[in-house]
Amino acid sequence: MKTLSLLVKPAAGLCNMRCGYCFYRAASELRDNRIMAPETADELISKIAAARPSALSVAFQGGEPTLAGLDFFKDFVRKMKEAVPCPVGYSLQTNGLLIDGAWAAFLKENAFLVGVSLDGDRRTNDRYRVDNHGESVLPRVLEAVSALKKHGVDFNVLSVIDDENAKDIDATWKYFKKHGFGFLQFIPYVDEGGGPKLTPEAYETFLKRSFDLWYEDLTRGEYISVRHIDNYVGILMGRQPESCAMRGLCGGYFTMEANGDIYPCDFYCKEEYKIGSVFDDEPFTQNEKQRRFIEDSLTIRETCKSCEYYALCRGGCRRDRTDGLTKNRYCAAYRGFFGYAADRMKRAAEAFGYGE
Repeated sequence: MKTLSLLVKPAAGLCNMRCGYCFYRAASELRDNRIMAPETADELISKIAAARPSALSVAFQGGEPTLAGLDFFKDFVRKMKEAVPCPVGYSLQTNGLLIDGAWAAFLKENAFLVGVSLDGDRRTNDRYRVDNHGESVLPRVLEAVSALKKHGVDFNVLSVIDDENAKDIDATWKYFKKHGFGFLQFIPYVDEGGGPKLTPEAYETFLKRSFDLWYEDLTRGEYISVRHIDNYVGILMGRQPESCAMRGLCGGYFTMEANGDIYPCDFYCKEEYKIGSVFDDEPFTQNEKQRRFIEDSLTIRETCKSCEYYALCRGGCRRDRTDGLTKNRYCAAYRGFFGYAADRMKRAAEAFGYGE
């Protein structure tokens, strides 16, 4: 096996927050959520070793993965070093509430890339991101960020975009710059229970205005990494996007729940999509169920393939598709955005040596 990418949920759906847009809660509340047992973690490490990948990435997500405890992570990394000889890239997506100096020191020592969830200033963040008592978490998140900065941990900020945040992206951009956040990832809000909370019109507004802000800073020599823009510029430069949502093809990684169940994507951790278990003989070998999931992601209308922006869009993320996965709900937003920004993306790549 050349490469292996895993998304691991060591605390299952357990969380110390109750975010209004959590797509994972509905699925996880139907399960017996527990911290991953040591035996399950050991089985995962054993199966990784047996697969003999040439390179490996392990991303920890939740729920809130830090609820598994710092000792869990220390033991996992130690055992991985003993059992798996290939290079390992670790990452952690967290709400930050438990991150302190001890956590930050560990993350730095083991070269974790950390994604911290934060939507913006207090007014913006409090709209959805509150703890289990309904209280604001912003001061605690900023304390966690300070700890990460103090220990030199590489981190980015993950921000969910809804109609309100889309209209107020100038304020959010200014807030992030004020705090020195140089790596940003914006995620469309889709409520799987009641439909999208981000309209195509609002998303187009966000895409255009955030690009304007990014480009204005770039021309002043103040580059800020924005994941979707980085990927689009990379595509124009002839590179493969690192974001699976922009590849036009699912199946780039395996998602493992705390009990060892394996799914093809963290947006599809439902029983009907389960593709196996870490306790299977060869859990990371593609089976028929996963193959069908991947093939379904290629279901794109012929009119989409003939679009002048297909090479950039590639149909978008599967979770944003409707009509039997044949149409992206944000098609009009993407077309408007690419027509607006593609030329400047090309100029940015050429004039500023982007990505060199």
